[in-house]
Amino acid sequence: MAGDAQHTEAPAARATGAGSRPGERVRIGLMGFGRVGRSLLRVLRGHPRLEVVAIADPGEAEALEYLLRFDTLLGRFPEEIGRTEDHLVVGGRPIAFLTGRPGTESDPDWRELGVDCVVEATGRPGVGRSELEGHLARGAARVVLCVPPAEPPDRTVLMGVNDDALRASDRIVSNGSCTAHAAAPILAMLDEAFGVERVFLNSVHAYTNEQRLADVPAEEPRRGRAASENIIPQQAGTAAVLEAALPDLAGKVIASAMNVPVPNGSVVDMVCWHREPVSVELINEVVRTAASTERWKRTVAYQSEPIVSSDVLRSPCSSTFDAEATMAMDGRISKTLAWFDNGWGYVHRAVELIERLAALDAEEAAR
Repeated sequence: MAGDAQHTEAPAARATGAGSRPGERVRIGLMGFGRVGRSLLRVLRGHPRLEVVAIADPGEAEALEYLLRFDTLLGRFPEEIGRTEDHLVVGGRPIAFLTGRPGTESDPDWRELGVDCVVEATGRPGVGRSELEGHLARGAARVVLCVPPAEPPDRTVLMGVNDDALRASDRIVSNGSCTAHAAAPILAMLDEAFGVERVFLNSVHAYTNEQRLADVPAEEPRRGRAASENIIPQQAGTAAVLEAALPDLAGKVIASAMNVPVPNGSVVDMVCWHREPVSVELINEVVRTAASTERWKRTVAYQSEPIVSSDVLRSPCSSTFDAEATMAMDGRISKTLAWFDNGWGYVHRAVELIERLAALDAEEAAR
């Protein structure tokens, strides 16, 4: 595949960005040990500066140890895993494990645990600002959101897209969504080259643990239908995330989503109306060239061969541009596809975000 990015399980230690002061480590507390939390622990194996020191989850430690050890999508964990009364032991290193539901008297004392940064990955929608500020009050210096917040965070950051806007004063920072991470780089490239007047975006998303295997009652009726048997339309919050990260697109984006019966591998289908003339050749050349630059080379892969959803599994990139699928009409309308693994690239971006926050702290301390 000459000229195309290949997907490997690159350790997070390869992610670039300024580090903290020599010898310092950033100690991470995970709120939630579901798909994102367990993937984050895998990605951080061997990282030179970041380490998970505490995990808080309402689940039973024995069950979560098992799910870390054996994973249907990611395979067996590559290191030895054990458990004591209060800790998971991963590769010989103990990680404090706390049970109890968020928002109760059992909330972790991050100061006592020595946690610098909390990653909110409980999967609960609509986590309120007061709950997030509680992490800061209990000793954490930063909170990184990997769930949709109910109220605006200090900043929503998509690495490579708007991380230059990040400030040391930003304490509660959202990592956006995996769909926004897939769409935003391509939209940024197209907007810079051709101008984007409006966008219709549809995410065709693999099912997640929010869906059900069999039909059950649910507050949102479609969400209760059997995920492995149906194409299920869903509400999408992608437009708001994209407009927060790309202010020039404010009021120009509309988004929809549907879950389909595959366990992993998703795609964003984008139709854009442009100010400047476009063609298939021009669009592909713009993305191919941009994907090789320092800004985008970690987050965007350019693919010129005919791929399907399983071909992007375990990709550390947020977005794999499908050059074969590019279309143009009337010289002003484009249709493009960007593929993504449900969570692997997203977790890599969360790691880079934590690194960037650590760099800001180091710079502030050096002043």
